Amino acid sequence: MKNKILKKILFKIIKLCPFNSVRLFIYRNFFKYTIGTNVFIGKSILNSKKVTIGNNVVIKNNCIITAGNVTIGNNTSIHSGNVIMGKASFSIGNNSRIINDHFIDVWNSVEIGNNTWLAGKASQLWTHGSIYTKTGKKDLSIKIGDNIYMASNCSIAPGVTIESLNLIGLGSVVTQSISSSKNIIAGNPAKIIKENIDWRENW
Repeated sequence: MKNKILKKILFKIIKLCPFNSVRLFIYRNFFKYTIGTNVFIGKSILNSKKVTIGNNVVIKNNCIITAGNVTIGNNTSIHSGNVIMGKASFSIGNNSRIINDHFIDVWNSVEIGNNTWLAGKASQLWTHGSIYTKTGKKDLSIKIGDNIYMASNCSIAPGVTIESLNLIGLGSVVTQSISSSKNIIAGNPAKIIKENIDWRENW
């Protein structure tokens, strides 16, 4: 939508309106977002070039999502107070969760897989450091695989990839990519502290 004044008015309605059906109508018909069935969007701002939302998705109140392109898979929830900001793409797969008050920087792209949790609160994912990396001259995208559990207050450095089926412990600072699965990862800087552990069965 190019009309800035109309956009401001619509966002004010979205923030004040108590009816999910009205918010969905605005996002579908004025912003032309693709939104599936049985979707709830709370009093949250989605201001992106292209948004594709699957079925049975929940986005709770007080979220700000302003990435370039946004894709949210089926049965995924984004809880209250999350900020996802930048000019690149953000995607999250099916059956995933982002709990409360996390910050995701999307100056480079961020991809989160299926069945993955950003649990607790106050984790930060960063895709740029200096002005040089913020201009897009260096790709520092983050990729978080399937079946990841990330506990509260973790920090993920620019350019990190985390392979599927890992647990990231409370307060971890992940500065290097993790290329293997079935690990417990913790510390500052984070490292593998236990191997061959399927956190879904043993934690």
